[in-house]
Amino acid sequence: MIEKILLTRPAGFNDQIAAALQARKVQVVQAPLIQIQGLNLVTAQLSPDGYLDPEQYIIFTSQNAIDYSGDLIPQLVRTAKANVFAVGPATKMRLEALGVLAVASDKPGSEPLLSLPVFAAPFTKKVLIVTGLLGRDYLETTLQDRGATVARYECYERVPQRIENLDELIAEGYNAILVTSTDILQALSSQLTGVSRQHVVLCVTASRIADVARRLGYSQLIEAPDASVSGILEGLTLDPSNQGAEFP
Repeated sequence: MIEKILLTRPAGFNDQIAAALQARKVQVVQAPLIQIQGLNLVTAQLSPDGYLDPEQYIIFTSQNAIDYSGDLIPQLVRTAKANVFAVGPATKMRLEALGVLAVASDKPGSEPLLSLPVFAAPFTKKVLIVTGLLGRDYLETTLQDRGATVARYECYERVPQRIENLDELIAEGYNAILVTSTDILQALSSQLTGVSRQHVVLCVTASRIADVARRLGYSQLIEAPDASVSGILEGLTLDPSNQGAEFP
């Protein structure tokens, strides 16, 4: 059973799972491995008129995508744009709180979203993915393979952060590490030797993250069913009764 764990999502996104774990007597350290920064949308050379093509499907991949999307949300509200999707329930709730109706799967993640009947192959629609720089390539490539024409609206970036005392924390027993994205995994891997990767236990929240982790030399993996609080608790074999937001 996990007794100590490092939570590595950006600052402000670890609180729910930290509280749930602490309530179950698990010791946690919040050690963000990436920082979220908005991009200069003027230099992105994106035309707002292009967002609101009535035939285009729009997918928000995270709450960060909502926060940094500039004037896209007000435009969606004004036009009551249909065909808006969210990568998980919490992102959907955030959109709806801002006045944008959206569709999401019951569980967070690209895989559950792509399993919705509306995205079944062949899918020859135009899709705009509102996401971070270089993010959600699995979502993009899968939709393209199914026949979609995909454009990206990259409105923020993930900046890797260094944990200066990472080796000390691992030595103190914080060798279990929650990893909810490949960006976090890459930031972690840049700070761990090959030997260290053999000794840490990664709790990952998608099979694609696990696949990348194995290629990078991690051998001790726990695969949570999804990135919700309840999914992570289930993966850690703790009581999954505490429901929560997704961690895309």
